Amino acid sequence: MRYAAGIFGDKWCFILLRDILLHGKRYYGEFLTSEEKISTNILANRLAHLEQTGMLTRHVDAQKKSKVFYLPTAKARALLPAFLNIMVWSTEHDAQTEAPDSFAKAMQQDPIKTVEYYQRQIDAADARCHSTSNS
Repeated sequence: MRYAAGIFGDKWCFILLRDILLHGKRYYGEFLTSEEKISTNILANRLAHLEQTGMLTRHVDAQKKSKVFYLPTAKARALLPAFLNIMVWSTEHDAQTEAPDSFAKAMQQDPIKTVEYYQRQIDAADARCHSTSNS
């Protein structure tokens, strides 16, 4: 738990990983559109932290050099089952959760299939960026 607390030291790192793993966000500007309204200085700081801890890799968009995007590493992707289980927990305990009941049912009926679905979503979001990467 100590190690995880060092990575997810505050809500912003956790929210950024949620946006990357579950919402397909990759570009800096996409993170700014989250309803939590992260400020640009905190966003830059937390993205740098996640990069330093080996959760994300930073890439320059080859077509527009002023744009960067972030890809989840294998280390971050390994968190997917935990994130999905936290979503199930939220459907049970958070009256304001945005996770649909159908998600919790899918996780209960076939968690492996549900995890595989989200892994494919992560792959698709990464592929969208790989074509422009000049890492």
